[in-house]
Amino acid sequence: MSPEILLELFGYLGTTLVVVSMMMTSVTKLRIVNMCGSVISAIYAAICGTWPIVVMNVCLFIINGFHLIRARSSKKNESESISTSEKE
Repeated sequence: MSPEILLELFGYLGTTLVVVSMMMTSVTKLRIVNMCGSVISAIYAAICGTWPIVVMNVCLFIINGFHLIRARSSKKNESESISTSEKE
């Protein structure tokens, strides 16, 4: 296969991951798969020189990462408060 075709397939992989992530019922899985698709799409867009698409995908990656960290922190705080109230 030619490098051009491989590059196009790489771009389609990123797009597919982003689209498939929108069909997931688990928000955590959605964000993780979307982040993977965003990284691949950003790399593809950078290779192609489409910088607005790179910026969009980097922003999506940051937003999803922020929400994943916040959700994990929230769950950790909830479990700590539950274990503290059980000790009382």
